[in-house]
Amino acid sequence: MPGANTSGDQWERFPMAVREALTQRAAARIADVHDGISGSKGPWRPLRPVFLDRDHYAELGIVSQRLMRLVLEACRRRAGTVRELLEVLRVPAEDTPLLRHDEVLGDELLVSARPDIVYSAGVPLFVEFNIDGAIGGTLHADLLARRFHQVYQYQDLDGEGTPVFSAPDSAVDARSAVIRSSLGLPEGARVVIPAFSKGTPPGLENAEAFIAWMGPMCESGRRHGLDTVACAMDDLTTDETGRLTFDGRPVDAVFRLFQGDQPPSPGLDALIRAVRDDRVGMHTSEAAWLLSDKTTLAWLWADAELLDAADRQLVETHVPWTALLSTPGVMDEELLAHAREHRAELVLKPTSGYGGSGVLLGPTVSDAEWEAGLAEAARASHPYIIQRFAEPDLITMDFSHAETGAVERAEVPFVLGPFLFGGRATGVLVRHGVLAGGQVLNANHGAQMSSVVLVDRPC
Repeated sequence: MPGANTSGDQWERFPMAVREALTQRAAARIADVHDGISGSKGPWRPLRPVFLDRDHYAELGIVSQRLMRLVLEACRRRAGTVRELLEVLRVPAEDTPLLRHDEVLGDELLVSARPDIVYSAGVPLFVEFNIDGAIGGTLHADLLARRFHQVYQYQDLDGEGTPVFSAPDSAVDARSAVIRSSLGLPEGARVVIPAFSKGTPPGLENAEAFIAWMGPMCESGRRHGLDTVACAMDDLTTDETGRLTFDGRPVDAVFRLFQGDQPPSPGLDALIRAVRDDRVGMHTSEAAWLLSDKTTLAWLWADAELLDAADRQLVETHVPWTALLSTPGVMDEELLAHAREHRAELVLKPTSGYGGSGVLLGPTVSDAEWEAGLAEAARASHPYIIQRFAEPDLITMDFSHAETGAVERAEVPFVLGPFLFGGRATGVLVRHGVLAGGQVLNANHGAQMSSVVLVDRPC
């Protein structure tokens, strides 16, 4: 794939008659497609997914796996243990209460990941790389891909010269399989999925609704031989031996969908005790989250001369130039001058956090707003990076208004997030803009969550 100049979305390559048929079919059933889908604000619902060529989908997985490996190797050049990595990343220990500091940086940290990929001039660019068990969107991706595919199955689209579609393999099931295999869990092992309050997807702020939403993930776990249940965080306790329990029964493993910086609570305290005392397994160790720190992308560029030619080309082609601008109390003055001079070409990001918080897109803000962001980076208690802005390719999308049924068309930016579980790509979360939306493509900023349908036979 290096150097490839290929459009991610295949929609515009379909014959006009096919596009019209797909749009009409989806418009008639769009309420069913989006029924019960949480995680996005606003009334507009897309009338189609992103269409990816199956071979391109496979290539994205290969590139993702290699870049993820390079991230881990960059970390290992600087640290051998979690404690050492915490120090070099300048991550406060209180932000990661579930960490065991003597843990080594092993290959098992790569068991679960989802990069954020923006297409720019047809080239997929990895603007962030989420390496952790706490990556969301598998259920959204599965449901929407399957439902859109079901809509298209009823359309006569398999004649000569028209595309043939399929849904990707289930990301939810792939994750359940890797939870069992990576933790070595026996048949019938009890796995709990705690609901959480900080970082909850829009629409799932109510704990009961959140637990109900996780039902399909529990069902998937049971299909893979695990006694999987969702619960409120404060339903977790420890027994007299220090083992984690739920509903009076011992817990073998926790499927962690949250970051450890949750509000203090007795249930979180019980989980922290059990993890630190090695009395419960967890998917994944919070050490994996450290690899998601955006500093690691700056390290890929800083280490370019240490990479072989193929890996160096991979980084230079698919990772926008990234550099560490600041650490607490220290600002790189040369990079600061560069950032001031080249605002329209750069993005300013805190190295940790999630949900698009604190991200400034240089081309979309004024000089005064950019200067204020740089001043915030200088005094912040956490580091910041600057990254070359990836001018996003746009896709043409028809939207239906959830209340009125009105259909509007817009060209919007999008981000692909292919899931990787156990080194295998399966399923894709899509986030894209909506009518009159911004370019920070996160559900908390109004972006719409969607999915991918694969094109097995192109036009």
